[in-house]
Amino acid sequence: MRLISLPLGLIVALAPTVPAPADPVPFTPANFSAAKVVFTDDFHTLDVGPGRTWGWQTGAYQDCVDNQHDFKLDHLSESALSTTGGHLTITASPRSDGNWDTGLLTTGDSCDTGGDGTEIRTGDLIMAHVRLPAADSGAWPALWSWRDGQNEVDVFEWQADHPGTLEFVNQVHTGTGRYTNATVSADRWIYIGARLGADNTTWYVGPSLDHLAVAYADHSGVGADFAAYPVLSLSVNNGVYHPAPTTGTPISFSVDSLTIYRPAPTGLPDS
Repeated sequence: MRLISLPLGLIVALAPTVPAPADPVPFTPANFSAAKVVFTDDFHTLDVGPGRTWGWQTGAYQDCVDNQHDFKLDHLSESALSTTGGHLTITASPRSDGNWDTGLLTTGDSCDTGGDGTEIRTGDLIMAHVRLPAADSGAWPALWSWRDGQNEVDVFEWQADHPGTLEFVNQVHTGTGRYTNATVSADRWIYIGARLGADNTTWYVGPSLDHLAVAYADHSGVGADFAAYPVLSLSVNNGVYHPAPTTGTPISFSVDSLTIYRPAPTGLPDS
């Protein structure tokens, strides 16, 4: 994700913390089985490159591969991406110049490195099953959106120094929140998603699709004509607003599914 206005550390400092019960009661199960899927990837193979599903660079970064001005040590590398083990793993590793080789996937605005042009649009639900990094400093995984220098919604961001908290930002309109819960922790698989409504964007978190909680609702939405490319990334903090890595141990972030439903499944609460 690229910071458009306030630095992330300041955004998070100002964000409301959304209270969450220790054992959230699941809502009436949404009808995922009947929902229309317009895009899905279970990452059994790595489909990256021109003419393929994903590209590995992004126009959101200042030169497509580096993003130091957004408080990151990132240097994007296709070699940081792997599907060994039946899911996507992005691995960040230290470089001799002080930056870190790491990875990113996007379906568009990829600096000609690939992508099939799939967009998330108003009314969609985007849902990912991810394993947060087993790290206590430096790691900054995220699922977000980007198109034409804007249209950014952070479906989630996670910082290793706050392992029990997810961060959500709607940079199209106004909306910034945090969700703290025992289901969120380092080295744990979790479902995270967002329903992109015209007037209200709602974020969902849970251990399974039939046990999701409403994590945050911004009551501002993305407007009637929102469209942007999904982006999966593992960034590395440079120490300004969150600690940089304290060791040179590689950091990994895993994803075993990313799905876009259009429209969002029935039965989902939106506030």
